[in-house]
Amino acid sequence: MAEDILSIYRRWLKFSPIDEDLVARQKETVLIIAQAGRTGETALEIAKSAVILADQLVSLFESAQSLPKPIVCRAGCYFCCFTQVELTPPEALLLGHYVEDHFSPEEKQGLRERVAKNLKLKAGKNKIEVASMRQELPCPLLREGRCSVYPARPLLCRAMHSLAAEQCELELRSQKLTSFEFYSHRYEFILSVSAGLMAGCQAMGCQAKVLDLAGAIQAFFTSASPAESWVQGENVFG
Repeated sequence: MAEDILSIYRRWLKFSPIDEDLVARQKETVLIIAQAGRTGETALEIAKSAVILADQLVSLFESAQSLPKPIVCRAGCYFCCFTQVELTPPEALLLGHYVEDHFSPEEKQGLRERVAKNLKLKAGKNKIEVASMRQELPCPLLREGRCSVYPARPLLCRAMHSLAAEQCELELRSQKLTSFEFYSHRYEFILSVSAGLMAGCQAMGCQAKVLDLAGAIQAFFTSASPAESWVQGENVFG
């Protein structure tokens, strides 16, 4: 029997609580969207529904009250882009379609090369070993210090934030992970929505697993019709 989705998420990021009401809300949204028909567009709408809900929850919470310390993240600050991001299949499909629509052929080829390099460096290594190589493993989607898919970036990227940019830089330069300050509401909202997204996918009978970003991009571009195949229950992502 497959492991319960909530158990996977609680193990995946232990410091973040899961709001089961949000999980249920997003799961229901996924199933309602799926009722319209199993097309590639349905798969993208499922991903968009999670992104919209997560962004709305964070925005409403932070506009309703003043945060004790400002979030210092800004365009061009890319230290967190050396984290090996994980995402769900619908997010991977949304990201892949964004690349298809917005990247030139030359940019797509460059992305494929960066993905291949990323996967080659990580091959055969566990997560601790990969974490020790952060400086060598920038996100394949990072270009000139900026996210090249920012509107379609994964949920986990939307959760990441900093209250001290110099600390982020220090951790990257020294390759030592230390304790850091963060606002738990961002992780709780976003990861609960992500868990609901996965639960909905599982209930649909579609592939529901945590994916490595680089591996997911490679799978997307080596599949003939990834969104259509995934929504029909095929194993697009290995």
